Amino acid sequence: MKELFRKKHELFLSMIFGAFSLKDEKLYEIFYDFAFIEYRHLSWLGGYIKEIDGEFDYDIKREDVKFIAKDNFELFENLKSMIQNMNYPDNEMFARFKSDEEFFIQKIDYLLSDKNNNSDIDAYSKNRNLEGYNIDDKSTNALIQFLFEETYKEYELIMVYTYSNIFTNSKVLSNIFIDLIYESFFHLKSFARMLSKMGLLYLPRQIMKEVYQFDDLSQFLLDGIKEEEAAKEECIKLSSAVENKDLSNFFNFINNQENYHIELMKKALEEIS
Repeated sequence: MKELFRKKHELFLSMIFGAFSLKDEKLYEIFYDFAFIEYRHLSWLGGYIKEIDGEFDYDIKREDVKFIAKDNFELFENLKSMIQNMNYPDNEMFARFKSDEEFFIQKIDYLLSDKNNNSDIDAYSKNRNLEGYNIDDKSTNALIQFLFEETYKEYELIMVYTYSNIFTNSKVLSNIFIDLIYESFFHLKSFARMLSKMGLLYLPRQIMKEVYQFDDLSQFLLDGIKEEEAAKEECIKLSSAVENKDLSNFFNFINNQENYHIELMKKALEEIS
């Protein structure tokens, strides 16, 4: 089960970062939806392992995360191969996994049948240009640094809150964790899509066990509040530094969302105490 969880995690990462790399918005939406379903599978599988074995971890083999490709069709074939290499036991949950992934393969085959769905992937070209936005080098450097840090942070938060949600017995905490997970998915896709358009998409570094297998949830939340406050400050700086109205509005939007994240974490602290 732990080996299956590792492979499922690698498939989820391949699917979501593969989606981020696609230029065509319709194709991106298809594979992002598939990735979110794979995330749901991963969460259910984590809960299943918890019930039968007590714990699991997020260790992966980075070389087995196959989201980098020269063009769409190579990516589609890589994802299809990963899905076909999944082997599941027999029960209702795994039957759902199989059914979902059979549909994914059917859809991928359909997309592969039309050469119009193929195009080069530029998500790793390092062009550093955000199309449609004219910003200077200093602002570009600040933006890139922020996107790198926040992409990792949002991926980390998704996985940490998923782990915490699986192991909590509190309905209140569970609802808060789920809200924070959904918020982090939105931020992750926003930041990663920007990196992709700048040719700088990357796989976030691996999450250390100490980050999510912690002994003190209260301290984790307190540290999380500090992180959110720091992110708010960076959003304000970027909003002022980037001389582009649309980008400034976007970072103000993210800044205001962070306010509510802090309130959710404070509510979780109250529930614990």
